[in-house]
Amino acid sequence: MVSYVEKGVQSKVRTSEAEVNNKVMNLAASWYIAMQSKELGKKPQAIELFSRPLVAWRDKAGKPIIMERFCSHLGASLAIGEVVDGCIRCPFHHWRYDSSGVCVDIPKVATPTTDVIPPTARQHTYVTQEKYGYIWVWYGSATPMFPLPKFDAAESDKHKYIPYRFSLPVKTTVRRIIENAFDHHHLVTSHKMPIDGQIKLTLLNEDNVELSELPIAKEAWIGDIMEGQLKTYLGTRIITKALGLNAGAMWNRVDAWPSGFISRVDLSGKQKVIIISSVTPVSENETIWHTLLMINKTGNLLRDIFSYIAFGRQSEATALQDEPIFNTISPCTEGRAYVNTDHSLLKYRQFYQSWVAKVE
Repeated sequence: MVSYVEKGVQSKVRTSEAEVNNKVMNLAASWYIAMQSKELGKKPQAIELFSRPLVAWRDKAGKPIIMERFCSHLGASLAIGEVVDGCIRCPFHHWRYDSSGVCVDIPKVATPTTDVIPPTARQHTYVTQEKYGYIWVWYGSATPMFPLPKFDAAESDKHKYIPYRFSLPVKTTVRRIIENAFDHHHLVTSHKMPIDGQIKLTLLNEDNVELSELPIAKEAWIGDIMEGQLKTYLGTRIITKALGLNAGAMWNRVDAWPSGFISRVDLSGKQKVIIISSVTPVSENETIWHTLLMINKTGNLLRDIFSYIAFGRQSEATALQDEPIFNTISPCTEGRAYVNTDHSLLKYRQFYQSWVAKVE
């Protein structure tokens, strides 16, 4: 039987590994996407997350469970096991673990002493939530420090929108991807956004925003607004004007938490699309960027089809333009020469690092 002394040593090793892992990945305490909901069926699935080999499975109620992949007994992969009576069963010796990671059964195959479940027979698990078509995992502490951001467009208000979802694997860090939402300068240079004149940026704070209306807990929130005169959104002015996309005034608000953001785009005073974007931190400099666009329905089929193309397909194409930059950007260089338009990005970096410091 494993002693409590051994259990204490094991606990210290895990803590040390967690500290080393966070130092390498520079991860903020936050909610992250483990996978899309549709990717996890009835069978356990091997995944890599936070540079750790994990297993994802569903309990009897269908709730997603994310836990250590290798059995605490002799290290067999639980990902090739099966779910039995709402527990995951190891394929090697059939030890069973419940949704909290505790071993609840060892088959009676020898003397009675072997039937005693060791106190160290448990798997580390993560807090999960399933919303907006994704399985979310909390990282950084035993219990979440703030609720999952609210995105009614994909739940109670989803009948008002057309969904468009895409994911993009990139070889960069979490922070690099999310700070991109605050780098408005690159929209003109990299993506050739047809802005007439200059972009106006406003960093949001308690003085210029209604905190009670935030989709994110205020302590985990940072946001800004970009405004500009847009010549056209897609194609010729005649077509886009007829379909209500020849914008004139463009207004884009970003509400972010450490590992994601919600972005609302208005054209000529009318909301056109609202976006939620977050990431899967697979390992150091290996991240999956997830985006869900909810495109406003107009009631006109032709306009809705064109909006789907203009906002959905073009947003994905824009992300693909960022892909080669992310895949080749320096993983360690922060930059040393900044201009005024970098103000929001630098504020986000400071905010992000404050949540890295909160990891327990």
